[in-house]
Amino acid sequence: MFNETRVGTVTVVEFVRPDGSMESMNVDLHYRSDDPHAVTMRFHTRDQESTWLVGRELLADGLMSPAGMGDVRLRPADGDVLVLELLTEDSHAVFHLSADELGRFLDSTYAAVPAGGEVVDFDLLLKDLLA
Repeated sequence: MFNETRVGTVTVVEFVRPDGSMESMNVDLHYRSDDPHAVTMRFHTRDQESTWLVGRELLADGLMSPAGMGDVRLRPADGDVLVLELLTEDSHAVFHLSADELGRFLDSTYAAVPAGGEVVDFDLLLKDLLA
């Protein structure tokens, strides 16, 4: 039997509107040891919710230097600020978030599953895909 560990936190990010103004929004960050390469980011606005599955390694790399070439990109900016970009076919969202807060969250995920110690339960993954 596989023991699953879950790590989560809520943080506040700044959504950068196209006109440059900012809007604060809550983001839930979740990590599960049974999906050890991924972090779920759930963005909450007043009237909707958007969920993104992001690679844990991409987030860790983005703390130090630009990371990501596809739908998700993360890079350091000034001081404690990280710039997160989420792209779809018809939209491009930019957020500012705290490097310290993301770093603390990632540290807690690495305490649960150290880098290089990721094991994927393929039976569980297949069950989830077929459900």
